[in-house]
Amino acid sequence: MTAKGEQAISAEVILDTAARLIELHGVEAFTMRGLAEQLGVAVTSIYWHVGGRDKLFDHLVDRLLSQMANLPIEGETAVERIASLARSQRTALIERQHLLSIAHERDQTPRLFLPIQQTLAAQLADLGVTGTEAALVLRAVQVHVISSAVMQFTAVRGAKHDEEDPSLWADDWPDRKLVEALQSPTDYDAVFEYGLQALLAPLRAR
Repeated sequence: MTAKGEQAISAEVILDTAARLIELHGVEAFTMRGLAEQLGVAVTSIYWHVGGRDKLFDHLVDRLLSQMANLPIEGETAVERIASLARSQRTALIERQHLLSIAHERDQTPRLFLPIQQTLAAQLADLGVTGTEAALVLRAVQVHVISSAVMQFTAVRGAKHDEEDPSLWADDWPDRKLVEALQSPTDYDAVFEYGLQALLAPLRAR
């Protein structure tokens, strides 16, 4: 540890580094000592800038709330903007899975998703979709986004296992190309996009 390192440290640098370590190794593996070693500073320096572990996690959740409330959205039409927001949310869920678990433990999940839901509701209103119909569409989009993110995260970081076993299909199954295709790894991005377009198809017809 050097004086130069101590002087260069800031709350923002600490939070950036902590977030990176948590997403790489998980919450359980995270320690303040490990963070200090990564930064090349004393643990006391971290306490001085952001507080202890719980306070640091609070700061990370606050940043995450801000990030989720300002996800990038593109598109000239309401349907395009809904699709763009869905993609941005899915990416954020995959990239910040461990930080999201910290927020969930602090009962902040509703606050995390509220800005996204409100934006979706506003875009649906522009299409004339309101009330119970809007609630159903909004939830359908959210379930699709969240379940897709969870499945991809599990596939990437979970234990290795076969998603399908083509040998279980009968040899006389007529669509052999289907059985062969199921031998390939799942393209979760393509599956997500296919499902998203199917969900949004009725809205495009309005």
